[in-house]
Amino acid sequence: MYVTFDLITALVVSGAFAAGVLVYRRTAPPEGAIGQSRGERLAVALGAAATVIVIGSYLGGGFRGFEHAANARPVEPAKSEVSR
Repeated sequence: MYVTFDLITALVVSGAFAAGVLVYRRTAPPEGAIGQSRGERLAVALGAAATVIVIGSYLGGGFRGFEHAANARPVEPAKSEVSR
């Protein structure tokens, strides 16, 4: 298995990191207010980063799974012989 590192990967990872940091900071409660705990804020930030990675991987790599399904050969029906 070969792993490649290209520009799209770097952009997706840096975008995910930036989105996670921004979400974590924006969900901080104001001074003296009761808001989300640190763990809840971290969970929301990780979810945002994962969302960026999923969307970026589809945009960067294309929809290869759909291309292969469209070019697949039709399946021939199986021949069944019943002996009595």
